[in-house]
Amino acid sequence: MEKEKQINTSFYIEELQEVFAKELTPELAKVYVDSLIAKLGGSNQSLESLTKKGSELHFKIGKELYGPLLVGFSQWVAKKIDEIGHSGPIFFALRDGAPLKTAADTMWNGKSIYPVGIYANRPLMGIKDEISPEWSDVNGNLVEYLKSLGLVDTKKAIWIDSGAWGTVPKVLKKNMLQHSEFYPLFWYSHNPYIPGFLNELISANGIDAKFGEILNDSLECVFPQPYKRPLDIFQDKLGWQIGLEPSGLLSLKWGQAALAGVQQCAQEKFISGGVSVEEESEALHALVHLSKYAEKNNIWTGVLPTNTPTWSEGEKFLTNWPINLLP
Repeated sequence: MEKEKQINTSFYIEELQEVFAKELTPELAKVYVDSLIAKLGGSNQSLESLTKKGSELHFKIGKELYGPLLVGFSQWVAKKIDEIGHSGPIFFALRDGAPLKTAADTMWNGKSIYPVGIYANRPLMGIKDEISPEWSDVNGNLVEYLKSLGLVDTKKAIWIDSGAWGTVPKVLKKNMLQHSEFYPLFWYSHNPYIPGFLNELISANGIDAKFGEILNDSLECVFPQPYKRPLDIFQDKLGWQIGLEPSGLLSLKWGQAALAGVQQCAQEKFISGGVSVEEESEALHALVHLSKYAEKNNIWTGVLPTNTPTWSEGEKFLTNWPINLLP
């Protein structure tokens, strides 16, 4: 019976590793998952025990480690939007933007702006992904789906994403938002034409710029994806829908727990008036310290020791970026 429990637990760990392989590459996914499972006491325990420990850890990480910076990001975006002069829906790119949207859902309560989650990933947009070369053929459904959410026919559109190069915003602007003022705002930006929250914060604190990419990649790990990357858009009696499929038990449970931690942090910060510049700086330095500690000691800390492989075509992409594409 005990052996059956171990086999059952091992199956779900392997399933989790497959989820991360599409974000980190298979090699890095194995290293990350192995170190995470070791942190939780190893694979020689029941699935129930592992799930519970992992949920508690991810909730704490979401609330205490990343939560303050995610709240800070929502404040930064609100300030940028105020400078732009815009009210109404703000579009958050899902799946990666879920932690960003979770903080904004609470922090923007009572404001003239509000978050709208929207799926427009690289496969749906017909953009090649080096790490996860999935493909989708949704024909004209994507445009209809985006129209149904109010993105296409609008004077100004604000696009929020974790980052980093701007491949999706470029296609959106050129193909669907030719007549709109389009403002992408990123958690971290590799693109000098798109503002990045971490870029500005890291620069203000005199920290090595490489940590922007590390912290962006880490966000994808600490917030496991509850759903697989959607590749289907369809219409039913309720309108245009995205085909979502759960990504796996541990990814689902731990991803939800991490988002719940962010929500708890945002609720507390909303009541206290938000996060200060000093709190943002303290949270940033804590993440950088944990990244360095993970690299030095080869253990899981909640922050990656290094970044995942940088896009090989990135610099070429930026060289060909239309300078007047965005306001």
